Amino acid sequence: MSTTTERLERLKKQEAQLKARIQQEQARISASARKERDGKLISWGVAVEQLLADDTFQAEWWKLQCQRVLSGRTLERALVQELASLENTTEHQLTP
Repeated sequence: MSTTTERLERLKKQEAQLKARIQQEQARISASARKERDGKLISWGVAVEQLLADDTFQAEWWKLQCQRVLSGRTLERALVQELASLENTTEHQLTP
């Protein structure tokens, strides 16, 4: 009976080790996906800043688009202080 108990304990230990390895791999995959998404979002942000700066996007049009798809803190982040200053200093051409 002790060999059966020992065997069961050994299998439980292996199971715990496998669960830990699975969790580590899932964390690695999640971190990689987050890194890729963050890079994409940063690139989009750079593009939008450039389009606002070179008058491709009208500031008011951009605000309306953000309000259409964003809300709460995300909307506040999209409509940062720089946008307000852009709107006050320059008239932007509407190009959807």
